[in-house]
Amino acid sequence: MKIEIHLLRFYVRVWDPEKEENREESITLTKDQLRAAGLIGMSSKEIVNRICSRWSLQVLEIGKAERRTIAFNLDALWDSCYEQGAPIDPLENLGGDAD
Repeated sequence: MKIEIHLLRFYVRVWDPEKEENREESITLTKDQLRAAGLIGMSSKEIVNRICSRWSLQVLEIGKAERRTIAFNLDALWDSCYEQGAPIDPLENLGGDAD
């Protein structure tokens, strides 16, 4: 099974008071996140400002969003996790006997 996620990446010029420097940060959001925020009246710029505020950064400038769609093959992703030794069954993580 294949799923697609529609993303928007904003390049943001910020002031970091801790390091006392200007720098560029990238903030990537899903189209669904932006749609949900729109339902409560928030714009994409307001979301970016809130995220930067949480990171203690001051927004200086928000650039135009870059759009991209990413596709995942869930079966291949599942198999690759299993091959890397990741537990498939959450009960495997409990430790101890199942009896």
